[in-house]
Amino acid sequence: MIFWLWLLLGIILFMVVYTILPDLFLHRLGLGSWKRQFSPGVALTFDDGPDPAYTPQLLNILGNHNIPAAFFVVGEKAQENPDLLKAILAQGHEIGVHSLQHRYAWFQAPWTTWRQWDEAVATVEHITGKPVVWIRPPWGTFNLALWIWMIVRHKKAVLWTSEGHDWKVSHKPEQIAQRVLENTAEGSIIVLHDSGGEKAAPGNTLKALEILCRRIREEQKLPFVKLEIPTWSMTRRLTYRFWEMWEKGFARLYKIERISANNLLRLSQKRYKGPDLYSSDGRLLAKEGDIVGEIHFDNARFMGKETDTQSIALKALHKIKPSLAEVAAYINQNPNYAEIKVFLGLTLIHRGVKRLGFEVNDVPITFSTRLIAFLQRSIMRIYHPKGKVRAEKMNTIYPKLVFITREQLVCKWLNQFENPFKI
Repeated sequence: MIFWLWLLLGIILFMVVYTILPDLFLHRLGLGSWKRQFSPGVALTFDDGPDPAYTPQLLNILGNHNIPAAFFVVGEKAQENPDLLKAILAQGHEIGVHSLQHRYAWFQAPWTTWRQWDEAVATVEHITGKPVVWIRPPWGTFNLALWIWMIVRHKKAVLWTSEGHDWKVSHKPEQIAQRVLENTAEGSIIVLHDSGGEKAAPGNTLKALEILCRRIREEQKLPFVKLEIPTWSMTRRLTYRFWEMWEKGFARLYKIERISANNLLRLSQKRYKGPDLYSSDGRLLAKEGDIVGEIHFDNARFMGKETDTQSIALKALHKIKPSLAEVAAYINQNPNYAEIKVFLGLTLIHRGVKRLGFEVNDVPITFSTRLIAFLQRSIMRIYHPKGKVRAEKMNTIYPKLVFITREQLVCKWLNQFENPFKI
């Protein structure tokens, strides 16, 4: 009796260690996997393909909307449709592996898990000629053998933050799109399916994708970005997440709004606290109590892989001009900004802004300006690839008030670009 009891306990312990713990850490908690990305926008991914009926249609939609995506393919389907994998790569998309046969990890023996994932990766690499870095197990489930295999083979598990249950044919395109939108935010990884599921279900996915391409950009004002997974430590990932939450709360509290999916700038309105603000020609622009426009950098839009300061500066300069053009068009058309006479901001980054039409004023060094300087240096440490070094160099620099009148902003930048951010 005792033997059978110990045997039962041993089996239960084995099942916990082999299935439940790996799934808890990697799937539920995202420890050892990536459930989101850290580029400025939303990444689109597709599972269960490729499919000769639906994948080409999906590629056409992505091409028409100029959207990058990542395809996590099933090894056996890839072997049957090698030309589709080549078409995916030819259009600039990424490819990961979604297992060999789409089996549930909990019901696979260790040796079967190891062999099938090796075979799936080898199949895809043979077709594409490129090394596979990303994997996504079916249903996002893991076992201990797969976890060890990932470590030994140096693979990254990429999961998702938003999905639409699009494998059910009863789920209509509008339902799929709405479910995805409810869980989509900056940094989201969206998963949809170009194969698998119930018969004809991918047809609804195609229609839902058309809806999402429009609504994510226009309503949520988020760009679609290429899936990129940084080599960040868990500490940096958590720091970024906490700061991102703080920024979202700050933007909600002070009603800071995005203008479009790609604009580097955001706008808000506030009561000016003084002192009286004059233009260089002596005109009074704002006095205490006046409503003024406030310009904010959209910090997430400055995220990137570049580590060279000059490259980052050139990239920002390339985007800041169309951003200002879009701001000019926005305030010119939006009745909420019709009475605003001046737009301003307190910033450490004030070099070169005069060339963009702004004026610059010194401000007294007070507790408030010291706090703003500290916060902006913190932002630099988090978002800039060399943020710590850059922030330390700016320890002796304090914010200055940069401002531009409504007339100057509209006159200088309106219609400077026919389509500031063509997408």
